[in-house]
Amino acid sequence: MSKACRLMLTLVLLLWLAPAVQALPLWELQGSSNTIRILGSIHFLRAEDYPLPQAIGKAYQLADVVIMELDLDDLNPLEVPLLVQRLALDPKGRDLEKLLGRRDFEAARKGVTAMQIDMAGLKAYEPWYAALQITQLRLVQLGFDPSYGIESKIVGLAAQDGKEIRGLETIEQQLGTLDALPPAAQRDFLMQTIDEAAEIGADLDGILTAWRRGDVATLEKDLLAGLAEQPELYDRILVQRNRHWAKEIGQITHDRQNYLIVVGTLHLVGKDSLLAMLQAQGYPSRQIQE
Repeated sequence: MSKACRLMLTLVLLLWLAPAVQALPLWELQGSSNTIRILGSIHFLRAEDYPLPQAIGKAYQLADVVIMELDLDDLNPLEVPLLVQRLALDPKGRDLEKLLGRRDFEAARKGVTAMQIDMAGLKAYEPWYAALQITQLRLVQLGFDPSYGIESKIVGLAAQDGKEIRGLETIEQQLGTLDALPPAAQRDFLMQTIDEAAEIGADLDGILTAWRRGDVATLEKDLLAGLAEQPELYDRILVQRNRHWAKEIGQITHDRQNYLIVVGTLHLVGKDSLLAMLQAQGYPSRQIQE
């Protein structure tokens, strides 16, 4: 056997015998006396998306405290509708048609009707809230369910185990970020949401595959593409919130408790990611592999 053949055979055997190493949507950083793991979440999933990678369950088990975008176990379900009424309805009493103008409203109506979404249920709200509702309704149409989302599952486990959950922000802060968008930015947000919702079915499996593999390059391309065209929305829902969260997380690096932090995967990719901001503060992270 020639040297070249022996080398090729060695390489083939090495590749065959080497265990497959797969990255995860999970990062770890070391505090002065603790470990913090940061998980990129998918808020809506399906039964068939389970079981999750074992490393995610292990990250939960190793955490003394879970931190999410919102403190979901303390969320008062009676207060949320009142908050929506206060923020999502125009204070001057204008409905969606008045806020958008007849031409844009008609375009929006045609778009949601084509997806078999009832425009009548959206008409009372401001554009930013209508956009959120369309996204949720479309995901449900496609078989996704918030009760299978990462946060819902972890909240259930934490309740069972008596594990503390904290929030990085309040729901009023979260919704208020979108409510404060200028009218033109709200309109762009709604119209782009309608366009993307109509086409999202074909993309979801690819996004979920990239998520399970911790494929940051693909997630960045797919998740940030639309936001790049909406600079005000990008700044408010990503840059400003990531900056605030990075400061909050920096403070717990001096604790003795270990943490699992769960935020939308969108916040963990791109140049303005939460991970990039933590690194700039002196807290580098490593991506966990399974």
